Amino acid sequence: MKKHYPALQVLFAPGLAEILRALFSQPQKQQYVRELAGATGLSLSTVQHALRKLTALQLVTSWSNRYHKFYQANRDHALFRDLVHIVQTTEQIPQIARACIGGECDIARRSLGRCPPTVR
Repeated sequence: MKKHYPALQVLFAPGLAEILRALFSQPQKQQYVRELAGATGLSLSTVQHALRKLTALQLVTSWSNRYHKFYQANRDHALFRDLVHIVQTTEQIPQIARACIGGECDIARRSLGRCPPTVR
């Protein structure tokens, strides 16, 4: 079975893409680390690593209630609207076949005249 990638994972590293999707598809929602791990299917360490990057860039804000550390998209960041738009738009476009990311798509284009269609 051919693997297909959401467009967001083509633009960003897969772990980071999933965290961006989780935080910027519902920017008003506050989520804690384990909640993000469960929602994305990523390991706790992958989520924490992505959150460190996003926090360093100030793309997310965080607060703690002593038991959980909550994260939320930073609505005041200059890239906030753009990231929300990217996340929402990439959810609407078809997934991209792995063959199209590698060199295999060139063979498909020659034989079909185009890249093979993908299915979500």
